[in-house]
Amino acid sequence: MVPSCAFTALPQEILIQIFSELHQSSKKDVQSLAFTCQRLHAIGQQFMISEVNVSWHLLDIFHAKVQTSLYPLIPYITSFRITIPSSWGEWHRSEVLQDVLEKCFNICFLQLTLSGSSKWLQYLSPNTNIRKLKLISSQASSRIALFDVADLHAFKAVEELQLDYFRLQCEYPIEERAVPLLNTVNVLEILNCEWDYPFNMSLFKNLKVLNVYYTIKSEAFTFSERLKNLASHPPTKVKRLILHLDLFSPVRQKSWYPSLRECTDLEFVSLKGFRRPPIEFFEALPDSLMVVELYFASKNFLDNPYPVTFYDNAGGPIISKYGSKTIRLMRSNTPMVLAARDMRTLNISSI
Repeated sequence: MVPSCAFTALPQEILIQIFSELHQSSKKDVQSLAFTCQRLHAIGQQFMISEVNVSWHLLDIFHAKVQTSLYPLIPYITSFRITIPSSWGEWHRSEVLQDVLEKCFNICFLQLTLSGSSKWLQYLSPNTNIRKLKLISSQASSRIALFDVADLHAFKAVEELQLDYFRLQCEYPIEERAVPLLNTVNVLEILNCEWDYPFNMSLFKNLKVLNVYYTIKSEAFTFSERLKNLASHPPTKVKRLILHLDLFSPVRQKSWYPSLRECTDLEFVSLKGFRRPPIEFFEALPDSLMVVELYFASKNFLDNPYPVTFYDNAGGPIISKYGSKTIRLMRSNTPMVLAARDMRTLNISSI
């Protein structure tokens, strides 16, 4: 009788810890280890697949396999993405998507690439599992799609909302069905989004993190009074604020500056696309603020120091102190690139 391998005889808790440590360094090694024997495969599969990317025309196939061959993987799927937009899929296969979200009960991150507006989302049934929701518009630059907060009334527990290239709106008076989302979202990230009155970021009552990004694609909106008004009156409860305008030419950077005096809980702020602010900007910062990041397009801005004491300039950002606040001065003369996250992905086209 051949004795069992000492490694595979280890308690399951230790093997899980080994897989967990290995996964942080190499997904390929996780797969190699998981395919060595039946026991290790049963333990390791949760570290191999956590995210599913699928298009609308393959959603039915995935839905069928979730009930058959993929059934054992259901507890391990935490992220789900519709990667290719389809107007037909959004309006005719949304009930399949809804059933997938119900069956894969551990999905907490949902990303949808939309062909048009967010209107079809209002017909989904209530969902209390999704904590993070990302919507991406695929519309051409001449036809920016509409996003209405009330359309997300089915998502009862969303805490983090990311919106990419939409015209944001919220009917006034505020619809009752929009209230839950406005109360649960505490992290809001928008990329190249526009909005009109009466919409404003302060509608999100418990917002703690606000990240606002504009690339050259939507430079026109950076000249609007609406964006300037947001910078002048950001939500007062935010703890982290990022306002990055991808204006890497010194001439195109804004001469006005955000006003943060009323944000009494603010701890971190990062600004890009603005000219060098005067000393009055720092004097008006709230006492709660600990770190300020300022990106400049020209090295000349860094050579003309603020009336503060520099204590580090070793090849990285110039770090200085203003009272108890840490000021990081960084040079940025290249277009903004949003880093992609390294995630464990199941490509449905390969099933």
